[in-house]
Amino acid sequence: MIQITADQIERVNLILSGVPKGAEKAMASVIRRANNTVRSEALKGITSVYAITRQNVRADTTIKVRTQKADGGVVGMVSFAGYKIPLYRFNVSPTLPVQRATVSAAVLAESGRTPFAHAFIAKMKSGHTGMFERDGTGRLPITEFMGPSAAQMAANSVVVEQVEEKAQEVINKRIEHEITRILNGYGG
Repeated sequence: MIQITADQIERVNLILSGVPKGAEKAMASVIRRANNTVRSEALKGITSVYAITRQNVRADTTIKVRTQKADGGVVGMVSFAGYKIPLYRFNVSPTLPVQRATVSAAVLAESGRTPFAHAFIAKMKSGHTGMFERDGTGRLPITEFMGPSAAQMAANSVVVEQVEEKAQEVINKRIEHEITRILNGYGG
């Protein structure tokens, strides 16, 4: 969990006691910067653990970064929302529709591709290309293979640990920076 200790808050309040709302402004800036760090580090973590690019994660995901006042303090929140990402956006081979080719895919970056016996790559009339499988013996219906959503990938323990470590580091650095900035007359 990412947190600002009581000692840090007390120190900011003590140093910025002469500046009206100085401590509140400093903490809001620290939390805002930490939120932005969480967003960028989460994307870095996802792309290091999973076989997907940042562009493909961002395409199907809404990432909300919020900083708000609550219960006499400032709260920061980063949320990931979106649907499952098509498996085609991960590490898939072949990437173009090829007849009678065995399709293989990998979701995790460190794992090898797994072959799918009855899967095929197709481009729909809408322009969407994906990895599909027939539901029966007929031509239709077909079902698209889906991977995890960005929220599920961001909740991975390796990603969370990496994000928490970096965000805590940013908070510790930014507190000092914000105190100096406000004491020098900027933002206060």
